[in-house]
Amino acid sequence: MTTVRLLSLSLLLLLSIFPFHAQSQIGEVLWQEDFNDLNNWIKETGNGSWGWGNGELQFYQADNVSSVLIPGEPENYGLHIVAREESGPGIVDQWGNPLNYTSGRINSKSFTSIKYGVIETRVMVSNIDLGGWPAVWLLGTSNHNWPTKGEIDIMEMGHPKAFRDLHDSHNGGNDQDNSTVNQMVGANAIFYSEESINPGNPSGAASIAWDPDDEFCRPYFNYSNPLNDRFLIYRIYWDENSLRYTVVDEGVEYDLFEDVFYIDSISDELNKPFYFIINMAIGGAFTDAYQLGDPGSGAAISMPFPAEMYVDYIKVMKWNGQGHVHHGPPVPQTGAFGIFTDETPTNSSLFVEEEAFIYAWEGTLSQGSIPPYEGENGISWVSNGLGWFGAGIMSDQPINLFDFADGHLNFSIKIPANVSFQIGVIDTWGNQNYVEFPANQSKYGLERNGEWGHASIPVSDLRGEFIDMRMLTYEFVILEVNGVNCEFALDDIYYDGGVVGVYQIISQKPAMNPMVYPNPGATQAQLIYEIQTTQNVEIEVYDICGQKVAQLVNAEKVVGKHMMNWKLDDYQPGIYFIKFRTNQTEEIIKYIIQ
Repeated sequence: MTTVRLLSLSLLLLLSIFPFHAQSQIGEVLWQEDFNDLNNWIKETGNGSWGWGNGELQFYQADNVSSVLIPGEPENYGLHIVAREESGPGIVDQWGNPLNYTSGRINSKSFTSIKYGVIETRVMVSNIDLGGWPAVWLLGTSNHNWPTKGEIDIMEMGHPKAFRDLHDSHNGGNDQDNSTVNQMVGANAIFYSEESINPGNPSGAASIAWDPDDEFCRPYFNYSNPLNDRFLIYRIYWDENSLRYTVVDEGVEYDLFEDVFYIDSISDELNKPFYFIINMAIGGAFTDAYQLGDPGSGAAISMPFPAEMYVDYIKVMKWNGQGHVHHGPPVPQTGAFGIFTDETPTNSSLFVEEEAFIYAWEGTLSQGSIPPYEGENGISWVSNGLGWFGAGIMSDQPINLFDFADGHLNFSIKIPANVSFQIGVIDTWGNQNYVEFPANQSKYGLERNGEWGHASIPVSDLRGEFIDMRMLTYEFVILEVNGVNCEFALDDIYYDGGVVGVYQIISQKPAMNPMVYPNPGATQAQLIYEIQTTQNVEIEVYDICGQKVAQLVNAEKVVGKHMMNWKLDDYQPGIYFIKFRTNQTEEIIKYIIQ
């Protein structure tokens, strides 16, 4: 295994072993998160679906995540995650069964995403043996399901004994199968591959750490100085061609794989943007501990509680001339935006099989034969008699249609008059909203005569109260739930009425463009607003009766975009109004607490 010392000799060693990187160099710092606050992070809650897909045993709580002074490092703040052995009201799995552990998890989705560069983080964890699973990782911003969206694990600990024993003849190991969880750290990348589909892996997840013959995976071991209760530095070197993983321990950089991982057409999801996730999981399929709902599936949790994880910083630097950091939601679309159209003029459009995909859900529809309404391309389906049907057009990446608040979703459809259906949208948080098209009734301009007709739905109706139009996954969905069999067709689907950039014309009017999401929320929401001059900002909360119940902000703010977290735990469920006010403008958002 190659060990590269961070001395003048290091470059020569690196070039001799990784010739691909002979011209590579670390460039400017593009972004650094020092965790002086958590305003640009989302604190996740809950146990997910079957313990976040891994049978994990913890319930994530916002109170287990904070920005604190790092012990022994005066004036240096960092992220602090605490895992606890506790139970109580609300600490339950998705079925309502009680759980015995809580922990913390944050993500930067819709706040910060990256593509390429050297990503470096400094991390310390406490004793996690047995059952702890701390990780700093990246998940693709794509709207596709895992693993198709891709995953990049910068560091993770807690591996099972079988994995440690398989690789312990390299990179600090002693080949005696006696390592502990605290003495080893690894990394990984996951993507979708049809060749990886088998009865034990139906998802098709291809893992670069899956190395049953011990040929290239090289997790790092340290027996004399275990990796807990001290800081280590983890890096990935990422460009359009490859990924390289390393760990720096006491000034020495160790590679976590025998060679760089070369990105190709099969792993192309690794060439798209990703956002950060940091968490401390407990138990589950990754560890030797038992899994959710099955105490006999593994060992009991013996990790001392409270267990802690500190992250000092995350830094993104250019690598090989590449690296990009994006803050906030996707760039807003304006004017007319095409979802599926050949001839309607648009400012921009999705291209099917490149930027968007058409899906018929759960085998409810088959290919139809109705010709297109316009152009050469159309969508035609026949229902399969399953009692309902559903289909939609999903963009590969979230689409921002926030500037279409006063616009319309337009579409052409040919469907029998006796079929009731719904048209809707789905955002990246899973919120859905639909409008009804009853059988034999004209609505939104659609004449129900069985021939081609045209509808125009106001976006204000389409989005309802909950949809985050800045982060759309499915920009068009059709549902039918009455079980009527039919053949139908869709075409010429587009949005119009998008203003020429609320974000672009903000300097011409004093609007703050406030946003609060998720809406509705249960434990925490994010407030976002923007001001064009340094001035005093007030943010107040009013109940349904118009009584002020809280003042969240009353302070001078500098020019630019501002984001803050709003804890909802102290509020009763119901309808509230959030007033954003400066000396130039006043705007109100209706908000629902569940």
